[in-house]
Amino acid sequence: MTQAQNERRLERVEEKLDKLSEAVISIARIEERVNTVLKHNDRFFNRLDKLEARVENVENKSLMNTNAIGIAERFIWVVITSGISMLFYFGARNGLF
Repeated sequence: MTQAQNERRLERVEEKLDKLSEAVISIARIEERVNTVLKHNDRFFNRLDKLEARVENVENKSLMNTNAIGIAERFIWVVITSGISMLFYFGARNGLF
């Protein structure tokens, strides 16, 4: 082989090495982006877990409040009905009705 051919081969090898180094740099950048995205996903999953816990807590409290309101409503109706009954009873006894 001649000196010119050797230099041409050497230049091609250098070009290929440059392309390989650029590819390695690109892969490193992509890997960094993937790590960032995975960290964000972990953060979002943690936040989602917290939101699920909060929703469960609100659902439990809502169920408890619904039961309490139902009992209170029944009690109020009993008191109102008793009051009206007493009004008619005492009114009838005193000759108002």
